[in-house]
Amino acid sequence: MSVIKNKFLITGATGFVGKYVIEYLANRANAQLICTYRRIPKETNNRNIIWEQVDLNDLGTLITIIKTHQPNYIIHLAAESSVGYSWKFPVQSFRNNINIFLNLLEAVKIAKSSCRILSIGSSESYGIVNKENLPLKESCPLNPVSPYAVARVSQELLSKVYIEGYGLDIVLTRSFNHFGPYQDTRFVIPSFVSKVIDRKNSNSKIPIETGNLSIVRDFLDVRDVVKAYIGLLEKGKSGEVYNISSGEGFTLQNILSQICDILQYPVQSIINPDFIRPNDNPVIIGDNSKLREEIFWQPAYKMKDTLEDIIYSRSPKSKISVATQIH
Repeated sequence: MSVIKNKFLITGATGFVGKYVIEYLANRANAQLICTYRRIPKETNNRNIIWEQVDLNDLGTLITIIKTHQPNYIIHLAAESSVGYSWKFPVQSFRNNINIFLNLLEAVKIAKSSCRILSIGSSESYGIVNKENLPLKESCPLNPVSPYAVARVSQELLSKVYIEGYGLDIVLTRSFNHFGPYQDTRFVIPSFVSKVIDRKNSNSKIPIETGNLSIVRDFLDVRDVVKAYIGLLEKGKSGEVYNISSGEGFTLQNILSQICDILQYPVQSIINPDFIRPNDNPVIIGDNSKLREEIFWQPAYKMKDTLEDIIYSRSPKSKISVATQIH
């Protein structure tokens, strides 16, 4: 993407996806990044990055940041993105998702900014669907079945209010599961990788504990997700919602088996009832044709590619016999 003196305000910049967005944009001489954070980032010496410590619940500070830096684009990544967390702590999850997004919209409105906002949503908004509706198109009805999903649907509705009521320029996503190197082990694939590596390194045959391995999910490499996000900022249509998905579905059992194959170490699994969510979507697969057609995007990474990269990032070469096969 060619940008001329463009300023990107990135909320939640120190999170999993934020780090990849920064990597994608930071070395472009004509792009200035204003990155918000709650915890001090490890690296702050890039001349193209301005770091702003801010509580996104503080409307006054948000207004000041937008007026001071006058961003052309806002990528809103700050969120509590764990569905499991939302079941355990629904109040905190909802507040940390919808309240900060509403604050951001208010700040843009009050600052009279003409910037474009990328509102990151979730495939969880679709809820439990009929098989005949798969793969899911953006026109499918929404049926949120978790506190997290309700917050994401609310975010879409608020976007519509501020687009139609105040003329804000907002492009929306429904992002399906994404994964990649350095993702927190609270999430399923890095958790599997970590557990299998631990078993291999200790030569243990103790089964790993999992949730329901029969559920099907659409996983996309985080680097492909970031490409889509930047493409939507450049070419997406205001007010439109776009699925960010691979278009393929994998059972968690299949993913676990692939991890074991790459590591050449089979493990057994047992279900821990504590890992089962109260109401989980059995199958989620997205249709990405709208994204492909409108911004000419296509994914570059296959499931195995990303699994190998995750394993390589977490494993000393000396302990993984297949390390020479991993790029």
